[in-house]
Amino acid sequence: MFFLRILIAACVIAYVVWFFSNRILGKNLLLTRIIAIALVAVSLIFLLLGILSYLLEGSLIL
Repeated sequence: MFFLRILIAACVIAYVVWFFSNRILGKNLLLTRIIAIALVAVSLIFLLLGILSYLLEGSLIL
């Protein structure tokens, strides 16, 4: 169930990014790159904090 939740969230986020990139940004590559870097950074921070929480608390809560 845990992986299914992550897969659904990833698909929703990917669709939102795709829609935003194609419809709103168009050819503005600099802004697209900044948004992509921000999304990757936030995802990595979330993953790191989730792993630390799992290791320290011993349970998987999302």
